[in-house]
Amino acid sequence: MTNINIGRLIKRAEVSLARQMNDFARQNGLTGNQMNIIDYLSRQEAMAADQKAIENEFNIRRSTTTIILQRMEKRSLIQRIVDPHDRRRRQVQLTNSARQLVPIVHAYINSQEKRLTNRFSADELATVARVLRYIEEGD
Repeated sequence: MTNINIGRLIKRAEVSLARQMNDFARQNGLTGNQMNIIDYLSRQEAMAADQKAIENEFNIRRSTTTIILQRMEKRSLIQRIVDPHDRRRRQVQLTNSARQLVPIVHAYINSQEKRLTNRFSADELATVARVLRYIEEGD
């Protein structure tokens, strides 16, 4: 077998994907992280979720999530509302401004997903997914 550095390939691919997303996001006055959060929230009930759910979805630290959400709130992309099930918690919800961006965000993400998957068989994609899940779990 050839000498393949999987870790380096994954890192380079991640940087490339992030750069492409940020370039597209910038055209719409967003960052790639903001686009991802808009996409995630748009797929949740009432287009809202608590901060912990966002942290878990993207595997990011609380402090990082707080900074991203503060910037989004400042730009009127999200609002924080009292959780109807637990008044001690706040839900992060998309504003009307962000909701208008949802079709643009979905179209970009869907086109990128097709670009990434259309050259591979279902078995190959399953293998890639299995490898990435293994790496994510850290076992």
